[in-house]
Amino acid sequence: MNSQPSVTDAVGFGVFLAGLVYAPNVAEVVGPYIVIVLASIIGASFALKRREKTARLAALWYFLRVAGLAVLITVSLAGIGSSYYSSLTERVLITPVALVIGAIGDDWPKLLRAIVRFIFRAVDLARGNPPKDNKEETP
Repeated sequence: MNSQPSVTDAVGFGVFLAGLVYAPNVAEVVGPYIVIVLASIIGASFALKRREKTARLAALWYFLRVAGLAVLITVSLAGIGSSYYSSLTERVLITPVALVIGAIGDDWPKLLRAIVRFIFRAVDLARGNPPKDNKEETP
């Protein structure tokens, strides 16, 4: 009988990696956080690349802050997402949520403005008003 668990997703891979160092019951707890940290670091690297060039220490602080935020809120947002979509589990959502949070970086206000504009345009369209042809303001 095969005692090795099969790796079917990113969290399973994280559990496998943690199992190389920790006992199996500890690896089940540590593994998802390995994946969260890796995904948030990859996402934060995209956000860092978009950011204006600064001093190395400022860039490092930004990178750690963005990745840290992703680590802190990923499990909560994955839980909220899985409660709305029963076909998706937290385990499935952990990796993409951490990656997206890290990739957004400090662009949350810009993203929220775009979402609000989209909602207002959808409401205008539903009311029968044609969309206005305004040029987007550049921040």
